[in-house]
Amino acid sequence: MQNHKTESVKVNTIIISDLHLGSGASQPKKVSEMLKKYSFGKLVLLGDIFDSLDFRGLSKDSWELIEYIGKISKHKKVRWVEGNHDAGLASIFSALLGAEMHSKVYAWHHNQEKYLAIHGHQFDRFLVDNYFISNLVSRVYNIIKKIDYKQVMSRYIKENSKGWLRLSDKVSKAALIYARDHQADYVFCGHTHKALQKHKGGIKYYNCGCWTDVPCTYVVVDENGVEIREY
Repeated sequence: MQNHKTESVKVNTIIISDLHLGSGASQPKKVSEMLKKYSFGKLVLLGDIFDSLDFRGLSKDSWELIEYIGKISKHKKVRWVEGNHDAGLASIFSALLGAEMHSKVYAWHHNQEKYLAIHGHQFDRFLVDNYFISNLVSRVYNIIKKIDYKQVMSRYIKENSKGWLRLSDKVSKAALIYARDHQADYVFCGHTHKALQKHKGGIKYYNCGCWTDVPCTYVVVDENGVEIREY
Protein backbone atom coordinates (compact mmCIF):
# COMPACT_ATOMS: atom_id res chain seq x y z
CA MET A 1 0.00 0.00 0.00
CA GLN A 2 1.56 3.26 -1.10
CA ASN A 3 0.87 6.89 -0.38
CA HIS A 4 0.18 8.96 -3.54
CA LYS A 5 -1.25 12.09 -1.98
CA THR A 6 0.71 14.53 -4.13
CA GLU A 7 1.12 12.41 -7.25
CA SER A 8 -0.82 13.16 -10.41
CA VAL A 9 -1.07 10.10 -12.61
CA LYS A 10 -3.12 8.59 -15.41
CA VAL A 11 -5.05 5.45 -14.47
CA ASN A 12 -7.79 3.41 -16.07
CA THR A 13 -10.24 3.14 -13.17
CA ILE A 14 -10.69 4.54 -9.65
CA ILE A 15 -12.87 2.64 -7.16
CA ILE A 16 -14.12 4.33 -3.99
CA SER A 17 -16.63 3.16 -1.39
CA ASP A 18 -18.17 4.09 1.93
CA LEU A 19 -18.07 7.88 1.73
CA HIS A 20 -21.18 8.08 3.95
CA LEU A 21 -22.01 11.59 2.77
CA GLY A 22 -24.31 13.23 5.27
CA SER A 23 -22.68 11.67 8.32
CA GLY A 24 -20.41 13.64 10.61
CA ALA A 25 -17.50 11.37 9.72
CA SER A 26 -17.62 11.89 5.95
CA GLN A 27 -14.76 13.74 4.24
CA PRO A 28 -16.11 14.85 0.82
CA LYS A 29 -13.48 17.56 0.35
CA LYS A 30 -10.75 14.93 0.48
CA VAL A 31 -12.57 12.82 -2.11
CA SER A 32 -12.80 15.80 -4.48
CA GLU A 33 -9.11 16.62 -3.98
CA MET A 34 -8.08 13.05 -4.71
CA LEU A 35 -10.19 12.71 -7.86
CA LYS A 36 -8.83 15.97 -9.27
CA LYS A 37 -5.28 14.64 -9.00
CA TYR A 38 -5.99 11.87 -11.50
CA SER A 39 -6.75 11.45 -15.17
CA PHE A 40 -9.01 8.40 -15.44
CA GLY A 41 -11.61 6.86 -17.70
CA LYS A 42 -13.93 5.25 -15.18
CA LEU A 43 -15.09 5.92 -11.63
CA VAL A 44 -16.78 3.13 -9.67
CA LEU A 45 -18.80 4.23 -6.65
CA LEU A 46 -18.88 1.01 -4.68
CA GLY A 47 -21.75 1.57 -2.29
CA ASP A 48 -22.60 3.59 0.82
CA ILE A 49 -21.82 6.81 -0.99
CA PHE A 50 -24.59 8.35 1.11
CA ASP A 51 -25.19 7.59 4.77
CA SER A 52 -28.99 7.68 4.67
CA LEU A 53 -32.08 9.01 2.93
CA ASP A 54 -31.94 12.11 5.13
CA PHE A 55 -30.28 14.74 2.91
CA ARG A 56 -30.38 17.49 5.56
CA GLY A 57 -26.95 16.39 6.76
CA LEU A 58 -25.29 16.95 3.38
CA SER A 59 -22.63 19.64 3.72
CA LYS A 60 -21.54 22.22 1.18
CA ASP A 61 -18.51 20.05 0.42
CA SER A 62 -20.82 17.06 -0.18
CA TRP A 63 -22.93 18.99 -2.69
CA GLU A 64 -19.77 20.23 -4.42
CA LEU A 65 -18.54 16.63 -4.74
CA ILE A 66 -21.90 15.53 -6.17
CA GLU A 67 -21.74 18.40 -8.67
CA TYR A 68 -18.15 17.54 -9.63
CA ILE A 69 -18.95 13.85 -10.25
CA GLY A 70 -21.98 14.89 -12.30
CA LYS A 71 -19.75 17.16 -14.38
CA ILE A 72 -17.05 14.56 -15.10
CA SER A 73 -19.69 11.94 -15.95
CA LYS A 74 -20.25 13.79 -19.23
CA HIS A 75 -16.89 12.51 -20.50
CA LYS A 76 -16.04 9.66 -18.10
CA LYS A 77 -17.86 6.46 -17.16
CA VAL A 78 -19.41 6.60 -13.68
CA ARG A 79 -20.83 3.37 -12.25
CA TRP A 80 -22.66 3.25 -8.91
CA VAL A 81 -23.17 -0.06 -7.08
CA GLU A 82 -25.74 0.24 -4.30
CA GLY A 83 -24.70 -0.41 -0.71
CA ASN A 84 -26.88 -1.05 2.32
CA HIS A 85 -26.93 2.65 3.31
CA ASP A 86 -27.74 4.15 -0.08
CA ALA A 87 -30.16 1.54 -1.39
CA GLY A 88 -33.16 3.25 -2.94
CA LEU A 89 -31.38 6.49 -3.79
CA ALA A 90 -30.94 5.67 -7.47
CA SER A 91 -34.04 7.51 -8.61
CA ILE A 92 -32.93 10.68 -6.82
CA PHE A 93 -29.18 10.93 -7.21
CA SER A 94 -28.19 8.80 -10.21
CA ALA A 95 -29.14 11.62 -12.59
CA LEU A 96 -27.24 14.22 -10.54
CA LEU A 97 -24.16 12.01 -10.46
CA GLY A 98 -24.54 10.96 -14.08
CA ALA A 99 -24.10 7.41 -12.86
CA GLU A 100 -25.22 4.14 -14.33
CA MET A 101 -26.83 2.22 -11.47
CA HIS A 102 -26.21 -1.40 -10.50
CA SER A 103 -28.33 -2.75 -7.66
CA LYS A 104 -26.03 -5.66 -6.74
CA VAL A 105 -22.94 -6.13 -8.88
CA TYR A 106 -21.11 -4.36 -11.69
CA ALA A 107 -19.05 -6.53 -14.04
CA TRP A 108 -16.59 -5.41 -16.70
CA HIS A 109 -13.54 -6.61 -18.61
CA HIS A 110 -10.09 -5.05 -18.79
CA ASN A 111 -7.02 -6.53 -20.50
CA GLN A 112 -8.98 -9.72 -21.19
CA GLU A 113 -9.72 -10.25 -17.48
CA LYS A 114 -13.07 -10.14 -15.71
CA TYR A 115 -13.70 -7.69 -12.86
CA LEU A 116 -16.60 -7.67 -10.38
CA ALA A 117 -17.58 -4.85 -8.02
CA ILE A 118 -20.06 -5.66 -5.25
CA HIS A 119 -20.52 -3.62 -2.07
CA GLY A 120 -20.20 -6.62 0.24
CA HIS A 121 -23.12 -6.27 2.67
CA GLN A 122 -24.65 -9.28 0.93
CA PHE A 123 -21.92 -11.36 2.57
CA ASP A 124 -22.60 -9.91 6.04
CA ARG A 125 -25.15 -12.33 7.51
CA PHE A 126 -25.50 -10.40 10.77
CA LEU A 127 -26.50 -7.27 8.85
CA VAL A 128 -28.91 -9.20 6.65
CA ASP A 129 -30.58 -10.84 9.67
CA ASN A 130 -30.32 -7.90 12.12
CA TYR A 131 -30.58 -4.76 10.02
CA PHE A 132 -31.85 -2.45 12.81
CA ILE A 133 -29.11 -3.40 15.30
CA SER A 134 -26.41 -3.18 12.62
CA ASN A 135 -27.61 0.24 11.55
CA LEU A 136 -27.60 1.45 15.17
CA VAL A 137 -24.04 0.19 15.75
CA SER A 138 -22.91 1.91 12.54
CA ARG A 139 -24.42 5.24 13.64
CA VAL A 140 -22.83 5.04 17.10
CA TYR A 141 -19.45 4.34 15.50
CA ASN A 142 -19.87 7.33 13.18
CA ILE A 143 -20.64 9.54 16.18
CA ILE A 144 -17.43 8.35 17.87
CA LYS A 145 -15.45 9.20 14.73
CA LYS A 146 -17.05 12.64 14.56
CA ILE A 147 -15.90 13.61 18.06
CA ASP A 148 -12.63 11.65 17.89
CA TYR A 149 -10.76 14.18 15.73
CA LYS A 150 -7.45 12.31 15.70
CA GLN A 151 -9.26 9.00 15.07
CA VAL A 152 -7.35 7.36 17.95
CA MET A 153 -10.37 5.73 19.58
CA SER A 154 -12.15 4.77 16.35
CA ARG A 155 -8.98 3.24 14.86
CA TYR A 156 -8.44 1.24 18.06
CA ILE A 157 -11.99 -0.12 17.89
CA LYS A 158 -11.63 -0.98 14.22
CA GLU A 159 -8.22 -2.63 14.54
CA ASN A 160 -8.92 -4.59 17.72
CA SER A 161 -12.59 -5.50 17.57
CA LYS A 162 -12.92 -9.25 17.01
CA GLY A 163 -16.29 -8.66 15.38
CA TRP A 164 -14.81 -6.21 12.89
CA LEU A 165 -11.89 -8.49 12.10
CA ARG A 166 -14.25 -11.45 11.61
CA LEU A 167 -16.47 -9.38 9.32
CA SER A 168 -13.52 -8.38 7.14
CA ASP A 169 -12.48 -12.03 6.89
CA LYS A 170 -16.02 -13.27 6.18
CA VAL A 171 -16.63 -10.74 3.42
CA SER A 172 -13.32 -11.51 1.72
CA LYS A 173 -13.89 -15.29 1.83
CA ALA A 174 -17.45 -15.02 0.52
CA ALA A 175 -16.44 -12.55 -2.18
CA LEU A 176 -13.69 -14.87 -3.42
CA ILE A 177 -16.21 -17.73 -3.65
CA TYR A 178 -18.66 -15.45 -5.48
CA ALA A 179 -15.93 -14.44 -7.94
CA ARG A 180 -14.96 -18.07 -8.52
CA ASP A 181 -18.59 -19.03 -9.19
CA HIS A 182 -18.88 -16.18 -11.71
CA GLN A 183 -15.56 -16.91 -13.44
CA ALA A 184 -14.01 -13.58 -12.44
CA ASP A 185 -10.32 -12.74 -12.05
CA TYR A 186 -10.81 -9.78 -9.68
CA VAL A 187 -13.47 -8.88 -7.13
CA PHE A 188 -13.80 -5.55 -5.29
CA CYS A 189 -15.81 -4.82 -2.15
CA GLY A 190 -16.38 -2.12 0.42
CA HIS A 191 -18.67 -2.34 3.48
CA THR A 192 -16.09 -3.38 6.10
CA HIS A 193 -14.28 0.02 6.07
CA LYS A 194 -11.03 -1.97 6.20
CA ALA A 195 -8.71 -1.87 3.20
CA LEU A 196 -7.53 -5.37 2.37
CA GLN A 197 -6.17 -7.49 -0.44
CA LYS A 198 -6.16 -11.28 -0.73
CA HIS A 199 -5.28 -13.73 -3.46
CA LYS A 200 -6.68 -17.25 -3.63
CA GLY A 201 -6.90 -19.76 -6.43
CA GLY A 202 -5.82 -17.23 -9.01
CA ILE A 203 -8.54 -14.75 -7.96
CA LYS A 204 -7.63 -11.38 -6.46
CA TYR A 205 -9.80 -9.68 -3.81
CA TYR A 206 -9.52 -6.00 -2.92
CA ASN A 207 -11.45 -4.04 -0.33
CA CYS A 208 -11.46 -0.28 -0.93
CA GLY A 209 -11.66 0.66 2.73
CA CYS A 210 -13.52 3.94 3.34
CA TRP A 211 -13.50 7.75 3.45
CA THR A 212 -14.56 8.14 7.07
CA ASP A 213 -11.24 7.20 8.70
CA VAL A 214 -7.63 8.38 8.59
CA PRO A 215 -6.03 7.56 6.24
CA CYS A 216 -8.72 7.27 3.58
CA THR A 217 -8.21 4.47 1.07
CA TYR A 218 -9.25 3.66 -2.48
CA VAL A 219 -8.32 1.35 -5.36
CA VAL A 220 -6.84 2.17 -8.75
CA VAL A 221 -6.67 -0.04 -11.82
CA ASP A 222 -4.04 0.82 -14.42
CA GLU A 223 -1.84 -0.93 -16.94
CA ASN A 224 0.45 -2.14 -14.14
CA GLY A 225 -2.36 -3.87 -12.26
CA VAL A 226 -4.46 -3.09 -9.19
CA GLU A 227 -3.34 -1.18 -6.12
CA ILE A 228 -4.81 0.11 -2.85
CA ARG A 229 -3.76 3.70 -2.25
CA GLU A 230 -4.04 6.07 0.69
CA TYR A 231 -5.04 9.71 0.87
